[in-house]
Amino acid sequence: ISGCSQLCTNTIGSYTCTCHNGYQLTNDNHTCTDIDECTLNNNGGCEQTCHNTDGSYYCSCANGYSLNTNDHNCTDINECLHHNGNCSHSCTNIPGSYVCSCSIGYNLDIDGQNCSDINECDTNNSKCEQDCINTIGSYQCQCREGYETNNNGINCTDINECIAKNNGGCQQICTNTNGSFTCSCTSGFNLISNKFCTDINECAVYNGGCEQNCHNSVGSYNCSCNNGFNLNTDDHHNCTDINECMTNNGGCEQSCHNTIGSYYCSCNNNYTLNSDHHHCDDADECSLGISGCDQNCVNTNGSYLCYCTFGFHLMSDQKACSDTNECLTLNGGCSQ
Repeated sequence: ISGCSQLCTNTIGSYTCTCHNGYQLTNDNHTCTDIDECTLNNNGGCEQTCHNTDGSYYCSCANGYSLNTNDHNCTDINECLHHNGNCSHSCTNIPGSYVCSCSIGYNLDIDGQNCSDINECDTNNSKCEQDCINTIGSYQCQCREGYETNNNGINCTDINECIAKNNGGCQQICTNTNGSFTCSCTSGFNLISNKFCTDINECAVYNGGCEQNCHNSVGSYNCSCNNGFNLNTDDHHNCTDINECMTNNGGCEQSCHNTIGSYYCSCNNNYTLNSDHHHCDDADECSLGISGCDQNCVNTNGSYLCYCTFGFHLMSDQKACSDTNECLTLNGGCSQ
């Protein structure tokens, strides 16, 4: 019947209400209310966090700290002492926490603990002039074929294969290029297998451009003409007909006739061409029976003459013979 919410102490002629530890009596002197120790005595004496409870309180520490045995103070936890803080490389303790870090050539993963190799070749950190090869925790520069790495290990210098490799292996001409080289051949040769030279048979293609005869030679060719033609001195390919008749009449005794690439001799009327095809022999029209004389024929050099037997005379055509009427001339010498 006292109405005390917690403890009641009888006194002579009356009573008093009291509260358990952690509670305090309100103004009605009957009801007990919780004491918030965290608002008293400087955060309840907690170094970090104070938690009020019904009739009491307790202290706690932030992550990275452990509560001392006095239940009020906090001591930093050195996470690096336990499995290196689960860091794959380096662990550094800091108040209330720790940080993982990675060796040069690695990046810290998003989980903050593991390390992944940095591909310097992708991030353009390599500064390699040509090719970059990533390695675990580092990288190395490499030059392409035809180049060699400078002493700085980064830049590349062209290799002159024509000097360094016995003319580059070229049979004839070696030309150095940036990072490589090319073989070529002198005029009149074709390149085969990119190194060797073989003679071009110019005569096999359009006869070498020669109008008549083409003669292949090693690395070149020359044109020539058939008998009766001269090689053109301007282009050394075309042929010009020789007019043999212009020189000593072609050796013909009488007439010379030029033809394309040759010539021939002929003789005047009443001459026949000798078997040497140059000289002319008189044609004996009388023997050949082609004179047309009516009676008698006399051969002459280059011609012939017809004549008639006694009692006939030669007609105006110089071939036919007609009876002579002697009686018309002095009566034929008759007296009567």
